[in-house]
Amino acid sequence: MLVLGLALAGCGTRASNDSNAAGGAGAAGAAPPPMSSSGGDAGRAILEADIIQVLDGRLYAMSKSGSVSVIDVSVPGQLALLGQTRVPGQPFEMYLRGDVLLAMANTAVEPSGSYSYGSTATDSDASAQLIAIDVGDPAHLTTNAQLDVPGEIADSRIVGNVLYLATYENAACYGCGTTPRTLVTSFDITDPHAAAQVDQAAFQSNAPDAYNLPWGMNWKRSIVVNDQRLYIGGHADVDPSTMEVVQEGIIDVLDITDPAGHLGKGERITTAGAILSRWQIDETDGILRVISQYGAGRSGNGLAMPLVQTFRIASTQSFMPLGHTTIELPMQEGLRSVRFDGNRAYAITYNQTDPLFVIDMTDPASPQQRGELYMPGFMYYLEPHGQRVIGLGIDRSDPKGSLNVSLFDTSNADAPKLLSRASFATAEITEDYEILNGEVSEDQDRIQKAFHVFDDGLVVVPFTALQPYYQTQDCTNAGGGVQLVQWANDTLTDRALLQLPGNPRRAFELSGEMVTVSDSNVRAFSLADTVVAAPDADLVIDTCTPDDPTGGYNQGGFGDGVGVGDEVGGGEYSDGYGCSASRGGGGGFVLIGLGLALSVRRRRRGIFR
Repeated sequence: MLVLGLALAGCGTRASNDSNAAGGAGAAGAAPPPMSSSGGDAGRAILEADIIQVLDGRLYAMSKSGSVSVIDVSVPGQLALLGQTRVPGQPFEMYLRGDVLLAMANTAVEPSGSYSYGSTATDSDASAQLIAIDVGDPAHLTTNAQLDVPGEIADSRIVGNVLYLATYENAACYGCGTTPRTLVTSFDITDPHAAAQVDQAAFQSNAPDAYNLPWGMNWKRSIVVNDQRLYIGGHADVDPSTMEVVQEGIIDVLDITDPAGHLGKGERITTAGAILSRWQIDETDGILRVISQYGAGRSGNGLAMPLVQTFRIASTQSFMPLGHTTIELPMQEGLRSVRFDGNRAYAITYNQTDPLFVIDMTDPASPQQRGELYMPGFMYYLEPHGQRVIGLGIDRSDPKGSLNVSLFDTSNADAPKLLSRASFATAEITEDYEILNGEVSEDQDRIQKAFHVFDDGLVVVPFTALQPYYQTQDCTNAGGGVQLVQWANDTLTDRALLQLPGNPRRAFELSGEMVTVSDSNVRAFSLADTVVAAPDADLVIDTCTPDDPTGGYNQGGFGDGVGVGDEVGGGEYSDGYGCSASRGGGGGFVLIGLGLALSVRRRRRGIFR
């Protein structure tokens, strides 16, 4: 049931001093622009938050350790810290609006109502905050206002002058309701110094509490946004113990056409399987397109073949089923990633090898499965570039490294080809979940902010190197950093590994340099020679803490056979550690993150977080 109305009690102000497209590659020599919509009313532009913002020679950077820093990057070969402040909790993402940073942080407000900082900001029952920071004078950063947001922030968008926050509550957090639910809260940010809550929509869940990872908290959900609608995807309220084959995915739709931020109730759409990643949903020319898989939330390999479904949009309140097709697999495999691109869609499934399937969406009433391609490992993220598709891949069996950048020729939909692959990162990792929770810098809903293809063909992949558990752990991140890969003439070539301490998260080109950002350091590297790429400057902005990417337990990665009623982990300790300020992502189809999250009831503290 959708509950609409003003809910100020949970989001009070405390006085205090989608678009479904990846962000385009910025022009060479510029930072990647914020993700935004194309076309339409300029006053209804859609923006996505990030952990960095770059404007007029200044870099604004968030560290998971709790700091927000302003760095002068205007002079090549020099980095200068202009100012820094700390926010409660763990910084999530932020927007830059004029001279104000609208920063979001999780685990900021303890159940008692007090603020938590640094090492204390780890309570899973703490709630979030929206914080307005005046950066007009970087040497004297001032917090204008702090708005408490019940639960944990999952994602956000700005549309025009309205900020939409998607959060989820575990029924135990500060200011939260008595039952688990997803909330969408709108804020008027016309004056970013004084953001004000406008409206709120609540999505209840009657999903049972469970120790089983996939079904423990299925109210944690991914969002897709355009200038008319906000889509919230997730699990239907289906008892995971049932073997009855039913449509078990849901997409709740909100009308966000009101420029003042009032929310309107929309359709609840059912799909074959759970919506575990933003990339499964796409709206194009009045048609909603979805690819999902029954059982994807219960088993690493799903319980049926993936299904392509289309719906004609009569209005936000009316979606009419239009067409569908089943993706025929050679064996039962789990859906790993999806990407829509104009009249095509690409779907990745995985068991031991990775088939890439091409779906012809020219006639939305009759989508057609076309060609397929088999390769080792699987693609975690796909980015179309005309008749070429480039992707970030995972393959723990590759002796050259567990991560890769792969390039595909999709000019012939019936015969896609793998043109080139560049592999790197730690080899011989025993489980996929360790790569996804320890090495990869972002979850599946946000990976496009870290993995970036620039106009000059340089590809950047920030990653953390895993270290054997028996080694002394520190934050040097030996073997990790930002991998450069050159894309030219249908070939991918390894370039320099830009060594970066801490947990590498972003990289961008600026004035002939690659500026790299981790939770502990900002480093600039000359691009005069991308084979060696020597550092020009280094600046420490915070500290990081070595961390086990699984909390010491297997948290249910791909192919581990997690099924109905299974306890996740079984007490098996991880064999790798990552250097990060806190546990990494691994979202979307990975069994950690927005779509599939951890149980609100933890058998032992520290196992499930």
